[in-house]
Amino acid sequence: MKKLAIVLAIMGISFYGFSQHTADLGVQLSGATYWGDIEKVDYSKSVTPVVGILGRWNFNKRLSIRGQLLTGNLKANGMFSDANIAQSGTRSPNNPESFARDTTHSFNFNRSIQTVEAILEFNFRNYKMGNLKKERFSPFVSLGVGGFYSRAPRVGTFILDPGPTVPAGALYYPYYLDALSLKKTNNTDALSFIIPVGMGLKFNITKKLGGVIELIVRKTFVDNIDNLDDPKRFQNPDPTMSTYPNKFAKNTWSNNDWYATLSVSVLYQLWSSKGNCSIYDKIKK
Repeated sequence: MKKLAIVLAIMGISFYGFSQHTADLGVQLSGATYWGDIEKVDYSKSVTPVVGILGRWNFNKRLSIRGQLLTGNLKANGMFSDANIAQSGTRSPNNPESFARDTTHSFNFNRSIQTVEAILEFNFRNYKMGNLKKERFSPFVSLGVGGFYSRAPRVGTFILDPGPTVPAGALYYPYYLDALSLKKTNNTDALSFIIPVGMGLKFNITKKLGGVIELIVRKTFVDNIDNLDDPKRFQNPDPTMSTYPNKFAKNTWSNNDWYATLSVSVLYQLWSSKGNCSIYDKIKK
């Protein structure tokens, strides 16, 4: 046991002693898009901006960890067939508590989002901030964990109950209220653990600045980002019903929403274990 502890200590000292640790701070601008339960999404109208700040700690030339805070929007315009749906704002003048059924099945949502993430990065080549000849760029892969929050939009498409509230043949239906929260489907917050998986390219711009281009796909564990929690129960409703079946048993990996970002980041080296490009050293002096 003592020998193992000695070996691990030597490895730790070697790792620290022969690695140049650096810390970077930067900003990020991304384009985000979603995919989930909406069909035939028009991606030319479904890309939204996301901005953020990030800090990166480089253990060595191959391995680093990054923390980042992001905020922006997700939206989509597409179709959701065989369901009673309506668009917010299309109220009946004679019955303000009912809405016209959307027979075109067009579906849209627009949500603000905020995320916090911790991401581990592995470089395929040796990479060091500030080097403009050797080790100036590297492709990399990333894997992390994070948290996702989206406040209820209260606008966009929502689900209607299948049974009419007026005599047969009328076009007005009441909106569907979730049995537990008593909220419309576009009036529910989304809070989830997320798993970001990405790939990208790091490169040096100057001795103090570095850039990153990265594509990240995020697995979420909620199904209502698009206002469609357990969507299949809303399709092909029985016209004699006045409500929908209870939620289906979820398959966590196949019945939840995903989103992705393509980002460009610029980072500045704040600190280096060898004193390069260090704001920290200037403050100490």
